[in-house]
Amino acid sequence: MKNYDILIAGASTTGAWFAKKMAQQGHSVLVIEKQKPENVSREYDIFHMGKADMERFDLHIPKEGDDDYGFEFTSGRSYSPYGNYSKYGNETVIGMHKHEFIMNMNREAEAAGAEIIFGAAFKDFIKDEKGKIIGAKYITDEGEQEVYAKLVADCTGIPSVARRKLPDNAYVENFALTPEDIFYVVLYYAKYEDEKINPLDHHGFFMQYKSWSAPSGDAHGAILGVGSNYSYDYAEEIFNRDWKKNVPWPKYTIEKVEKGMTPYHRTLYSFVEDGFIAMGDTAFLTKPTCGEGCTSSLYQAEIAVEVISKLLKEDKPLTKENMWSINKRYFKVQGKDFDALRPLLIGIISFGYDEAEYLFKNDVLFSQKILGGMGQELDLGPKDIAKIVSGILAGVTTGKLKMSNVKKVINGLMQNIEVAKLYDEYPDSPAGYFAWKAKADELWKKVGKAADTCDPEILRKLGIK
Repeated sequence: MKNYDILIAGASTTGAWFAKKMAQQGHSVLVIEKQKPENVSREYDIFHMGKADMERFDLHIPKEGDDDYGFEFTSGRSYSPYGNYSKYGNETVIGMHKHEFIMNMNREAEAAGAEIIFGAAFKDFIKDEKGKIIGAKYITDEGEQEVYAKLVADCTGIPSVARRKLPDNAYVENFALTPEDIFYVVLYYAKYEDEKINPLDHHGFFMQYKSWSAPSGDAHGAILGVGSNYSYDYAEEIFNRDWKKNVPWPKYTIEKVEKGMTPYHRTLYSFVEDGFIAMGDTAFLTKPTCGEGCTSSLYQAEIAVEVISKLLKEDKPLTKENMWSINKRYFKVQGKDFDALRPLLIGIISFGYDEAEYLFKNDVLFSQKILGGMGQELDLGPKDIAKIVSGILAGVTTGKLKMSNVKKVINGLMQNIEVAKLYDEYPDSPAGYFAWKAKADELWKKVGKAADTCDPEILRKLGIK
């Protein structure tokens, strides 16, 4: 039986990147991927990444003529519900063919020294007599295989096939995501009937519908997307019932439809256990404003490479105690900001379409700082919050805003502060973890979920509730 320093389950963005970086550090790495090469990352054709993030994490940036290149553009606007008011972005975005891009990442990992086995599905951990993880079993066309490793990394996304095998008393939570915790995404590849329409003039995000338009790479085409908790049917109902009705948009025909999922849940409280780490979508490292996780997950992966590589070089065991700084540093760098934003967003999307239109017009809540550049970090100080509160109260006084929804936003603002404070107190070692976790559980019960804002009428119609 072979021995490796690192065994990675999952060969998409995080898994391939982590494999490459660890191999470059001189460590032995094996990646197992359940899909055959031709089927890896086929849920979408086109996907987007910010160029600055790609440069930040040393990702291959496709250029015209490459098999994974689609197009390059400047990120668009955030639209008000009726399209009358917008907030503009200025991020350079690369559109790419996902399968080709991910396969190129895997080839880079192999060139760095990592081994990859496609068509290999994780089955279970191998543990020693004390219950410590020392490897894994996996299934291929040739049957069950076993491999020893000092660390098993779960990069399998929503299925979380390794994380879900952890015991209930593990420091890494082992629960499964429910439809309330998943963002169901539908992408309509559309072609504008008027060939004079430039797709780059009509791209942006509609927060209240959780809908957007982005270039598709076709000179006269766009990707019209919508996402929601609960189901694809719910997402499509919002798109067809509300977006199409309320938003003036050039006429188009739909040429194909793609569907996929992304986790939409607060971050795992701990990523590490003895001989184990949860990464990427498995750890719910997605941006709260848009659900994108390809580059946001690499902030954690970068920390993990530094900490784990140092431990291996010093011949120290990969215990939760030795890897705990990955948790602490991640929440300081990105995690606190992402999770503190969630309760505020829940309040914001509780507003009705007319109310949101008013707020856009008056630059209250729907400002560049709050929208966070569609996924960048948010830093709200007391003056920012005071300005928001005064703007909202003015809306109530004039009858433009419902007091019931205003209360939800004010509650979200207060919980934004509570979450940030709690994550500032994240324990320095596993010793204080479960006491901190109990406080966090109580707070997140109060915060609730984005799914709580879904339209009860549509839920009843679809038989969901």
